[in-house]
Amino acid sequence: MKKTGILLLLMLTLTFALPLPVLASELDAVTDAADLLTKTEREELNDRAEELAQQYQCAVYIITLEEMGDVGDFDAYDLATAIYTKHNFGYGEEKSGLMFFLSMAERDYALISYGYGNTAFTDYGKDVLLDQNVLPLLGEDAYYEGFTAYLDTAENYLSMARDGKPFDMENALAYEDEKSSPETADTRFETERSSEGEVHPRYNEEEYKSRVTVVILLPLILATALCIHWKGEMKTAVTARTATRYIPSDGFQLTEQKDTFLRRTETRRRIENNSTGGYSGGGNSGGSRSGGTNTRSGGTSTRSGGTSTRSGGTNTRSSGTNTRSGGTNTRSGGFSGRSGKF
Repeated sequence: MKKTGILLLLMLTLTFALPLPVLASELDAVTDAADLLTKTEREELNDRAEELAQQYQCAVYIITLEEMGDVGDFDAYDLATAIYTKHNFGYGEEKSGLMFFLSMAERDYALISYGYGNTAFTDYGKDVLLDQNVLPLLGEDAYYEGFTAYLDTAENYLSMARDGKPFDMENALAYEDEKSSPETADTRFETERSSEGEVHPRYNEEEYKSRVTVVILLPLILATALCIHWKGEMKTAVTARTATRYIPSDGFQLTEQKDTFLRRTETRRRIENNSTGGYSGGGNSGGSRSGGTNTRSGGTSTRSGGTSTRSGGTNTRSSGTNTRSGGTNTRSGGFSGRSGKF
């Protein structure tokens, strides 16, 4: 309880000690003191911000200044919290809200939330809102587009928080899937952002089918028509049943004759040699048989030995580092937010 009192005292001291820039006593939800928007653009964004506050019971602000002035060691975050407190910003008793602050001379920004705004806009949600939706546009001086993206993202976050699932790291993938689902997708033309930040066009299914039909069927029809035309020009060609057209009119004359032997056939027959021997008297006869030698060549079978080698594998996991660039997350006196330069 003592610490809470000290924090409140510090916030009140900061509010009255800071030399705040000259602003009207009553500020609109969109106050463009830096003249970044046309009158029509500012009124359109202001009406949108007031509708979000009534719909979700959480105020959404955009405040721009030409310069912060002489604020000493205080930065954009301190000035934003002082403006929020002095002008009694916020919705309901909890003063719930989200405020985006810009100072053009220093190109400083601050995004702060209070009350229920801290629930709907988590630190991770603020980082995604700024880094992926708002700051890239502001860096190109596309202020109306950047502020529109700010309100669009704020509405999405408030809708998720009302359903009990504030946008955070745990449900970020589910949010991206919901945006790309057929129920929420634009039925005419959309763009989608890849992991590298590149923007690619995406067409709906009906438009895709029509394009495929034109690309495939049209060339096929043209090719078929061309082939039919070419075939029609070849009707004079008929099958020849004789070779009379290739014989000269004065008849066939043989100018040279030559015999060429292509192969020779030679036949051989084996003649058996029989030797007989004997003598008379005794009635014995003898015979001789030529001896033969059978030779069987020996063979050697050789089997080469094989060596099976299995190389050991090493699984390596490279450690990853998540880095948040271009801002500082701060919590103080019920406020939470981030500030930096754009």
